[in-house]
Amino acid sequence: MGLLIIISTNSCKKDTQGINNPIMKLSNNNVIGLSYQIDTIRVSISSPIGIKSLIITKGVNLKQDNTYGTNGVLTVSPNTTGQKTWVYTFTYMFNPAEVGKLVGFNFRAVDVNDNASVTDLTVNTTVSNFQLLSAYKWNITNEVDLTANALALQPCQTGDYYLFNTDLSMVTGYGPNKCTFDGFNVYTGWALSSNQKTLSITYASVFNATQITTDSYTIKTLTNRQLILDVYYDLSAFGLSNHELYEFTYTSSAK
Repeated sequence: MGLLIIISTNSCKKDTQGINNPIMKLSNNNVIGLSYQIDTIRVSISSPIGIKSLIITKGVNLKQDNTYGTNGVLTVSPNTTGQKTWVYTFTYMFNPAEVGKLVGFNFRAVDVNDNASVTDLTVNTTVSNFQLLSAYKWNITNEVDLTANALALQPCQTGDYYLFNTDLSMVTGYGPNKCTFDGFNVYTGWALSSNQKTLSITYASVFNATQITTDSYTIKTLTNRQLILDVYYDLSAFGLSNHELYEFTYTSSAK
């Protein structure tokens, strides 16, 4: 979704594209990204008389965002005031709180005589699998052995859940009727692949902390209400194949 945003409260002598004003160009004027991801924009500025500063103002839903910088404004300057060319790297993390909101930045390049040129950056944040996984408590509701086409959820699994934290730590909880091997593994962390379609869960044996295992799950479905994961297990030690496909279904609740 596009937007234009902000009228800056900072005053400069001129805000026109005169021939003596700074020339400014962004490497991208419209960015789309998943929440928690980081993007960078190159702001290239040149001035025949020298650059004084770059003033960046942020807006959300057509209002100035006073949580950004100082009361919504961030002012940066080149290492040497008056240098005639400067490339500033603007770094932004797509904010999960800004999913679906109109977000943008106004860039004002100012020269040593306070002449200015302006341009805008539009930011569109979409919800990521990382955000969805870390926002809820995920309660198991079903387990199916797809290879054998058989239900595999045991009554003792009722009440089991995962908590995925934003620092990539995790918590595994068990219901009132623990299964025989519950607690034998200590879950140490989780991660997503770069395409956010594979969830890796790492755990260690409670009897040997150096015995680390990582299970890789394919995310089949993920919404704010449901999580469905597929995973292959090697069950040859139990007389089955080394490629048994299981499917787990979870429903969300508040953390």
